[in-house]
Amino acid sequence: MSTLRYILVSAICMVLFLGYGSVANVVQAFSPLVNEVAVADGAKVTAQFEITTRETPATTYSEMAQFIQGQHIIWPALEERMAGMHPGEVKTFPLSAEEGVGPYDETKVQTIPPSDLPLDAREGDTVEVGTGKTARIIRILPEKAVLDCNHPLAGKPLIVTLQIVTIESR
Repeated sequence: MSTLRYILVSAICMVLFLGYGSVANVVQAFSPLVNEVAVADGAKVTAQFEITTRETPATTYSEMAQFIQGQHIIWPALEERMAGMHPGEVKTFPLSAEEGVGPYDETKVQTIPPSDLPLDAREGDTVEVGTGKTARIIRILPEKAVLDCNHPLAGKPLIVTLQIVTIESR
């Protein structure tokens, strides 16, 4: 049984059988133990991320993610900074371009025939290229269309706000 479940079952038993008072009193008594559940390798973590660029802080990318800490499913810099955090805790910190998506790669800019684009495509639109990959249309000319297959955050310093939603020990 996980530590949190054990604490909750113990709290309920204390209220029901021992007359410990209200559930609030029990939760307060156990809160130091509950707060000791922290992000550590092997824990199943649910976190909310909000990512902005330093150049355009009004543009925010928001995502809820669930992962096993230490399996490097998310950026290593995020794993490092969330280690030791507790449920409900929030951190805001900068990331360099290298710590985030990585550098901008000029080789990921490609040209295709305009006929390969959707009929209503416009410059700035995001289109699917290949299997599940996306690209932003940079330019549409009569003889070619220029696509940027870099991640929109590539090469940009970032500001990340993350909140730990839940942690399940394994």
